[in-house]
Amino acid sequence: MGHKTLADLAEAGHRFAEVLENTPAELLPRRAVGGRDTAPTEWGTVLGKAQADARKMGDRLTEMGVRLLFRDDPRFPRALLDLERPPHWLFVQGAMAPLAMPAVAIVGTRKPSEDGLFLARYVGACLSDWPAATVSGLAAGIDQLAHESSLRANVPTIAVLGTGIFDNYPKGSDVARRQILEAGGTIVSEYLPCSSYSAENFVQRNRLQAALGRVVIPVEWARRSGTAHTVRFATALKRPIACLRLSDWPVDRLVLEPGLGQEMGEIFTVPREQQAFDHFVRVALGGSAASPVGQLSLFDEE
Repeated sequence: MGHKTLADLAEAGHRFAEVLENTPAELLPRRAVGGRDTAPTEWGTVLGKAQADARKMGDRLTEMGVRLLFRDDPRFPRALLDLERPPHWLFVQGAMAPLAMPAVAIVGTRKPSEDGLFLARYVGACLSDWPAATVSGLAAGIDQLAHESSLRANVPTIAVLGTGIFDNYPKGSDVARRQILEAGGTIVSEYLPCSSYSAENFVQRNRLQAALGRVVIPVEWARRSGTAHTVRFATALKRPIACLRLSDWPVDRLVLEPGLGQEMGEIFTVPREQQAFDHFVRVALGGSAASPVGQLSLFDEE
């Protein structure tokens, strides 16, 4: 059984132990195991192998320091319960504390332009002034820049995977992942440990990023993109959305639409509107909107 089947069982109110106590046919008469119906007399053999595999997987998870949290666990991130269909479980590697902190979700394209790279680094330069962790998806481009900037600013960062916890995707992300963990950050996934990537998995991953962030900053994105899914989820969750643009951008390069940020978002031209941008983020995080004591704005007139 895969992630979706188990999630459907949980959504229907079944205990996972029922899968072990009964044959699949008793729970899911239209489903098959191994491509064919499994008779009750064969279930003992199937179950024995599954349990042996599970013990090996459990040992590997323990070696990696991965915890499995269910919804009723007090350590389960409360922010995820705002979702219409929260995950029933979460695999967590690394520190637990960042999951309870206010967080800024920073997302964007895998192939940023020079403008996108500038804006990502601009947001990164603000991180040490905000009382928050960061959330992103460990993807190439803006996501990895968000994690790198967080590490540089000594800010805890959470990477939400679109694969199982055993998978390092994209290729080469194991280095960033190790750095995140060594710095006291967190890796999370709702997928079964060996699950590979898929377009649908990444779309669903984006809803977790939107939920974990008290404010979402989409750095560079297009109307038809993975980041747009995160913006839609954030809009539905009523999460504030801070969009950034440069002064020489044409007006139609960044437009918020109904259901796509218009209700919850604001667009800030930076660095001209730095103070308004900072104020927006601080209010969204639930903290003081005032600048830190002693901070000199580079954009204030003397």
